[in-house]
Amino acid sequence: MISFGRVVILVKDYEDALSFYVDKLGLELSTDVEAGERRFVHVTFPNQQDAGLWLLKAETERDVAAVGQQAGDQPIGVLYSDSFYDEFARLQAAGVRFSEEPVTAEGTISVHFSDLYGNKLVLVQIENA
Repeated sequence: MISFGRVVILVKDYEDALSFYVDKLGLELSTDVEAGERRFVHVTFPNQQDAGLWLLKAETERDVAAVGQQAGDQPIGVLYSDSFYDEFARLQAAGVRFSEEPVTAEGTISVHFSDLYGNKLVLVQIENA
């Protein structure tokens, strides 16, 4: 059996990334360990401690070029909410940059936004779910 653990997000700076993902998005810091020249920084979702992001500092030229572009023009992740407009307002107040106004279609409400580096994310509520 396998289960989901972490998605790797390449970052330029750990503290800036933590400020976005913890302070703005509301994820929780679960691991922050120095390991030689590397640092292992994991953030998890408050109600899903086994699922989260591994913030990994870009080291090579290829890594640096991929920061903010890991999924090209597509979203790198989808975040679900059971209270879309409350979450949307909270994120706006925290300074999250949205690329559009919320869209309602086929039983969902969604909106696209970017992290501090430009990786695209989607906030979604599935109506009647």
